[in-house]
Amino acid sequence: MPKEDCKYWDKCYQRNPAHLSKYNHPEKPVEKEAKEDDAEDRKVAPKRGATSKEQDSNKDKPNTSSSSADMLDEEEAKGSYESETAELHKEAMGNIAGKNYMEILEKRIRLSVQKEYDNLCESNEFIRHKFLVEMPPDFYEFWKFVCSLKSDPAKPKDAGLEHLDKVFQLQLVGPFEFLAERFHGAKLGEPGDYLRHWRFYYDPPEFQTIFVRRGTGIHYGYWRDVPQDKENLLIARTDSAKGCEFQFVAGNAFDAFLYYLEHDFVATPFSAGQLAGTKKAVPRYLSDNSLELAQLERLQRERNKRVVAKTFHRAGIVVPFDRKTQLGYRPLAVSDSELKKMLAMLEQKDVDNVAAKQAVLEKLQPVANAANIAVDESDFGSALELGIDMFSSGHKELHMLASSLLVPAYSMLSRPQFIAIAKAHMEQRRREVNLSMFEVLK
Repeated sequence: MPKEDCKYWDKCYQRNPAHLSKYNHPEKPVEKEAKEDDAEDRKVAPKRGATSKEQDSNKDKPNTSSSSADMLDEEEAKGSYESETAELHKEAMGNIAGKNYMEILEKRIRLSVQKEYDNLCESNEFIRHKFLVEMPPDFYEFWKFVCSLKSDPAKPKDAGLEHLDKVFQLQLVGPFEFLAERFHGAKLGEPGDYLRHWRFYYDPPEFQTIFVRRGTGIHYGYWRDVPQDKENLLIARTDSAKGCEFQFVAGNAFDAFLYYLEHDFVATPFSAGQLAGTKKAVPRYLSDNSLELAQLERLQRERNKRVVAKTFHRAGIVVPFDRKTQLGYRPLAVSDSELKKMLAMLEQKDVDNVAAKQAVLEKLQPVANAANIAVDESDFGSALELGIDMFSSGHKELHMLASSLLVPAYSMLSRPQFIAIAKAHMEQRRREVNLSMFEVLK
């Protein structure tokens, strides 16, 4: 784009780069200068016929029109100069700062995030913020019981965890580690790291691990059909080494602990005495603190009334369902046995090639389409069931298809926390048994 001619021509006093890059500064044409000089002479020449006295009087009067024009030009030039100087200063500062400025900005952001993290560590809000759920009352009561097992009250808060691990090979993980202050001062992770913390390969979003038998796939956790639920939660047990099925074993953390001691811990002659003493300590603590906790039978009976489909993980799904109008859930387009046959094709040796896998997905697509149509017609449970079955099959090739079902289902059921958990899990789904985020962030 051609530059404009500066109104001051070659007489312009400005020499800043921004001005010079915008305007040309040629010399004035001689004819134009002559005309301007004649005009100036006419301005100051006396009127024809004026007396010498009038001429003398005109000489003494200032040329106000010329003076005003000069003042306006000077003010305009000054304003333009100041504006351009400000722009140059801003550009110069950007060039000088460069990478250093970005480093300072990133450092300030990190400090702000660290401060927010430290503030969260001061309250139980950390659990809701990082794990997207809230813990039931029996969780906190059980933590008090664990702390009472410490022989020395002066020991650090994680001494109770160390005691159970050392004696019973039982790791208290996830939110228990927060109460033990293991997250305090820990290296910050991404949001997904906290959602994947001790989340085993087959754990659906509804399940949150709290107990792990060290070095195995055996783990226990709270089961929530609704993310916001923090009362009367069931506790399920599963072994990821054996598959995706879950079993409800307790109605509170105390009973789950006793179940573990009875079924998953093998005592030795050296630990038999501590085992017997701990089993007696549980009911004694409950009695001393006047605690009456929900029992498995009642909770499971109430939940079974709301289950609309069993699903592959055998725990079933719960969605709002009107039995009169049959609104909320409809059976899938295929039976469970037919669906399992389709999924089994992904396990065959000749399915290593892309074409064979694509053929399986093409068979599953109409089933998924029918489930998504059900969502449009307010039968949200159908997409949830199929999405969970896809996830429980364990085939990573089905993650995209599972997401296309789970996201709208959880969204329409107002369970967005489960969307975040499912996405984070499928992004980095691992079969290992040590699934602590602290190991990942080393």
